[in-house]
Amino acid sequence: MKTIIIYHYLASYRLPIFNELMKSDKIEFTLYSGNTSDIEIKKIETDYSLKKINDGGLRWFFLKNRWFLKNKILWQSGLINLAIKGDYDSVIFLGSPYHISTWFAAIVARLRRKRVFYWMHGVYKDKITFVDYFKLFVFYKIANGFFLYGRRAYNVLNKYKVKPKEDIHIIYNSLDYEKSLEFRKLITEKDICDYRLKYFNDKDTPVIVFIGRLNSIKRLDMIIEAQSYLKLKHNKNFFNTLIIGDGEERQRLEMLVDQNDLRKNVSFLGAIYDEEINSEALMYADLCVTPGEIGLTAIHSLAYGTPVISHDNLNLQMPEVESISRGVNGDLYKYSNLEDLANVIENWLLIKPIKDQSLVSNCYKVIDDYYNPDYQLKIFESVLCNLKIYK
Repeated sequence: MKTIIIYHYLASYRLPIFNELMKSDKIEFTLYSGNTSDIEIKKIETDYSLKKINDGGLRWFFLKNRWFLKNKILWQSGLINLAIKGDYDSVIFLGSPYHISTWFAAIVARLRRKRVFYWMHGVYKDKITFVDYFKLFVFYKIANGFFLYGRRAYNVLNKYKVKPKEDIHIIYNSLDYEKSLEFRKLITEKDICDYRLKYFNDKDTPVIVFIGRLNSIKRLDMIIEAQSYLKLKHNKNFFNTLIIGDGEERQRLEMLVDQNDLRKNVSFLGAIYDEEINSEALMYADLCVTPGEIGLTAIHSLAYGTPVISHDNLNLQMPEVESISRGVNGDLYKYSNLEDLANVIENWLLIKPIKDQSLVSNCYKVIDDYYNPDYQLKIFESVLCNLKIYK
């Protein structure tokens, strides 16, 4: 059984899932992608295509990306020829209608009676736009089935009867799960207090962490404003903030910290690519807060046992927000409402001023059950090894 996967480029955080796919003894997965990206992002080094699979290499070949209209439209040279002549049983594309060559390649694959799947976010808004309508009733109709990151997209596809339920599969998302297991450890109250002292010389005040790119979408200014609000309310600093990452918002955020007299209570560590350091920051923090879109930050934090807070407007969220169970491993605040964000943080830290093992286990569970490469591989194999003839 042979399956080819077509990507625009291979982002570095996807290396663990691609390594897992290479290990399959049921399906021979082969990757095809370009090397240029439409955004600034760390990519998997092409040397992995030269390594043996047993040494962590990838069965990976290259297409030539041609970006148009300010990198919004993509044509991949070589893809049509691959679709016509390639030796494969199934093909998995990213489900983007802006990748024009995908349209032609998917149609060619269908004409060859190959099975076509889209691996995608899908449409997950309550009210669909014209573009969403076009995706649902034109572009998505080409595929035989879908692999989705979350349940909301699954529900939308079912609602509009784009395909039968049995052809729509939730595969979730993942990071480096094996490495997170390697770095996980039992932590004591003393460990947490010692970590607080390391960065803030204050063992009694909880620490909130953010890890990711510092951009406007994340709304990190709201963490600082909430911190200032609670400091005034309690007449003392209510929590300290550790920010890991870099980006265009950093200078503005540092100015906001100074304006609110929080320089001693907010620490900017910059971008850190050492997972052991990141794992400690997440494990020893009391909360991870992303006031804007949460994305993979939720998976990263929960994998190390730290609950997550983000906003409740699911039309403007990323699929990974579904990993948050309110009151169990995190919470949601009213979208763009600073006072409610402050209240949700305050209530959480008053009830759980320091993490216990029960809370840590609640965070681990959703990652161990669903958001990991092993689970994703099982879904791929169960679907792709099914010899059902698609119509």
